[in-house]
Amino acid sequence: MSQRYDLVVIGAGSAGLSAVSFALRLGMRVALVERDRVGGDCTWTGCVPSKALVHAAAVAHTVRHAREFGVPVTGSHVDFPAVMAGVRAAIERVYAHETPDVLRAHGADVLHGEARFLNSHVLSVDGVRLTARRFVIATGADPVRPDISGLGVVPYLTYQNLFALTDLPRTLPVVGGGSIGVEM
Repeated sequence: MSQRYDLVVIGAGSAGLSAVSFALRLGMRVALVERDRVGGDCTWTGCVPSKALVHAAAVAHTVRHAREFGVPVTGSHVDFPAVMAGVRAAIERVYAHETPDVLRAHGADVLHGEARFLNSHVLSVDGVRLTARRFVIATGADPVRPDISGLGVVPYLTYQNLFALTDLPRTLPVVGGGSIGVEM
């Protein structure tokens, strides 16, 4: 038995969530398939945590330079674990609006698992068959490890694990000029 949809979206990152939202507003019957966490890189390891961290850095900078504006401030120590707790809180605030339960409440069916096409109109997700007129493939991306001699033998961070830090690194060299790299 196959469940029928107007649209099946594979990938629950920002692009997939936007496609689901738009399709639901058009009155379509929609299914969303995600193998990992709903929200994708933007919510968990990209846009949201980077903006929260950039905001904390801007506040610290403002406090350190407050004297220039006639507001002397003492004790401008950065409590990095508290900053990272704030980053995680920002993530949770955003995620609260895109949980599977919220998506279901808006009318989408949400399936967790690996998607596999059986033909041009049928998808299998862990044995469940989904038939659809159209599919959106919004599976995101992974960071590319640059071909730098010795990189494989030293610990390094990517945007996928940077926001899990609990201690402030003394230095943080950044390789690459993507949006998150530039913000860091």
